[in-house]
Amino acid sequence: MSQYVVFRMRDEYYGVPIEQVQAIEKVPELTKIPQAPQYVKGMSHIRGEITTVIDLKTLLEIGDVSKDESARVLLINIDDLRLGLLVDDAKEVLTVDSSTIEEPPQMVGGVDKEYISGVSKQDERLLILVNLEKVLNVSQVKEVKEAIEV
Repeated sequence: MSQYVVFRMRDEYYGVPIEQVQAIEKVPELTKIPQAPQYVKGMSHIRGEITTVIDLKTLLEIGDVSKDESARVLLINIDDLRLGLLVDDAKEVLTVDSSTIEEPPQMVGGVDKEYISGVSKQDERLLILVNLEKVLNVSQVKEVKEAIEV
């Protein structure tokens, strides 16, 4: 049994291991970062730290996050870099039995298989389990670090 923070992008539900998520926040006012990659939406002071915010939909090439009231930022740590992931909605933690996790198809929800660690049927919906280390690969983490240091 593992716990996942569940978030929505478009009409699909995604999960990341709860250990990787520090908090779920409302979208703060963002300051643009000059010459940052398109998926970097800006930076903001969140929970006492300057945090770079990335639009996960733009990064995965499945659109842009709508800036409505339900949009949220997931605070995560990847390779000693604290980031905010902008998603359409996030508000629940789900316990998933590992026996329900299956291999992902080639593409699910418009997202390539390489970014997905598995899929699990939960009630009437499919939960897509995201591998954040693959989504935010080393070169992208370096791009973000360089954009911040400019």
